[in-house]
Amino acid sequence: MSSSPGIKTTGTDVKLWIMSDVHLESTRGWDLPAVHARPEFDVMVMAGDLITRMERGVKWLLERVTDQPVIYVSGNHEPYGGDIDRTVEKARRAAHGTNVFVLQDDTKRIGDTIFAGATLWTDFNLFGNRRRAIGIAADRMNDFRKIRMNEYRERFRPGYALGRHQHSREFLERQMRKPRGDAKLVVVTHHAPVHDLGYLIAPPEAEEKFSDEEMLTAAFRSDLSELMRPQPAVDGKGPLRPANIWVHGHTHESFDAVVGSTRVVSNAKGYGPWPGQELTWDNPHFDVNFVIEV
Repeated sequence: MSSSPGIKTTGTDVKLWIMSDVHLESTRGWDLPAVHARPEFDVMVMAGDLITRMERGVKWLLERVTDQPVIYVSGNHEPYGGDIDRTVEKARRAAHGTNVFVLQDDTKRIGDTIFAGATLWTDFNLFGNRRRAIGIAADRMNDFRKIRMNEYRERFRPGYALGRHQHSREFLERQMRKPRGDAKLVVVTHHAPVHDLGYLIAPPEAEEKFSDEEMLTAAFRSDLSELMRPQPAVDGKGPLRPANIWVHGHTHESFDAVVGSTRVVSNAKGYGPWPGQELTWDNPHFDVNFVIEV
């Protein structure tokens, strides 16, 4: 593959500048640091919810990050007011031939690192009662009022989100079962692949004790810790080698833990600052210069 200036292609750790949930549509007075104040990085990873209308997010990134590649996946807010598939198509057209790579159930190899990206959505089964979780999400989440699909003809509903989750999960497992030699694998999703307590899931019988607010967590997270542990070959598929790093967003929290053999990381800013407000936002632990090595 061809390389852009400054991109490491072999042999050394790659520094990832990670963030998500910038929510430019709900932000005033915030921006990336000036070039001289930024951390040293090789690839920027934007794990969704940068701005509604994803092509605007591509433009914003191209204006600010000109010398290194950027991996960008759609969050749940990018398609607000639009068609979920057209949103990604427009963003891909805007990014074509540039240093921004829009990933949706596909990969981009940069040097010795493979990036696999997807929105992921969720399986609504975090607490063992998918039907209840879907009903709560349908009633309470803007995602299922503000997103269209099928060329704008249909409203995006939880059942469709579940189908897309399953498709993305299968895609990610295929990548983990493909031979990749010495290459490293970084998964980038918007929705979270682990419970907020790592991978500790309450037993199904406990679900009746959860409030609707607590059950809504199942629309933000799935338990995909199974994909973070090596598995043997099955049904003609190769053995599963988990990703080295799994980056996610959506929760408006910071997270950094090793689950199985995968480091799971989130550095989400969240909403704010608002007009007339001090420079504060949802996640007080958000670090605009957060970098890790893979």
